[in-house]
Amino acid sequence: MLIAVDAAPFAERVSSWLPDLVPAGVRRATLLHIIQRAGEACADELDELRPSLDRLAVHLSAHAVEAEVALKRGDRARWILTLAELRAAQLIVMGPHCSISDDAGPIGSTLRLVLEESPVPLLLIGVAKVSDGPRLFERPFLFSAHQPDPVLEGLARWLIPASILPTRLEAGECWLPGQSLVVTGTDPGNCILEDVLREAWCPALVFPARSLRQSAFSSLSTSAP
Repeated sequence: MLIAVDAAPFAERVSSWLPDLVPAGVRRATLLHIIQRAGEACADELDELRPSLDRLAVHLSAHAVEAEVALKRGDRARWILTLAELRAAQLIVMGPHCSISDDAGPIGSTLRLVLEESPVPLLLIGVAKVSDGPRLFERPFLFSAHQPDPVLEGLARWLIPASILPTRLEAGECWLPGQSLVVTGTDPGNCILEDVLREAWCPALVFPARSLRQSAFSSLSTSAP
């Protein structure tokens, strides 16, 4: 698993969901941060983020997850994709936006590029877990343009340790009550992905088109995310 930590607020959101995510068979995790500033501003950036990174690493280690921190500089999307490949990550965790300067709207420019090229699914966390809210895998709903979608549903069932409710959105619908996790490809059907993410009050597990074409992915049933 690769977690792209853009800033301290996102690290805190991820922390709130880790107790639900870690028991799902995660064995290794890379905490990736792309440095955006230079000079003294870079030091301030890292000073602000380091406590959150340390807390994430400690939490992962406490659950027998081998954790490492990777600090890189350069193109955010390229580093996310490159490091995910180098670490053989089978899940990328990130937010809808990876920079305060990223595009406005539900999908930032970095996420858009990762969605176009990623061979593995993305867990998008845009909201923190509320204290009395459902667990991440308590009520996962699968949205697809075609019901059933055997490839999407099969990969989702391999990753998610819970029963999944396949659901076809009606025209104009982008959200259904009671969901703990939205599961979808880049084409949810009767709605665009941006609208689903805009309305979502829970994380979304998105399978990019390339991940659905990777026939080898379905054979990795013995590997950890």
